Amino acid sequence: MGTPDDIPRRASGERPYFFDDPAIDQLYAVLLALAGELSVAWDRIDALERLLVARDILAPGEVAGFVPDEAATAERAARRRGTIERLFRVLTPEGTSLAPAADMPEITRIIAELKQG
Repeated sequence: MGTPDDIPRRASGERPYFFDDPAIDQLYAVLLALAGELSVAWDRIDALERLLVARDILAPGEVAGFVPDEAATAERAARRRGTIERLFRVLTPEGTSLAPAADMPEITRIIAELKQG
């Protein structure tokens, strides 16, 4: 059996289409990718919290009150960008990637406004 590094990261061949409008297929692909990502994340979060509580490292509910520092916030942002890249890859032309938010001034402005409340 191969290791995770042996698994191809891109499918070969044409993308299958099931609906008359390829955009609907793309939307379903994004939703399914998101559902898969979210399911795995929730399972891992649940396992970690249960292990930490069982070992008296954390109190029940302590994770909900956690406030990340700047380094954790930056790491989360980088991970979020990777997740968004994977989720929306189906909407980008083959061989290209999504532009980072820093390259999109309008998005950067909206994010700044949202942070201000």
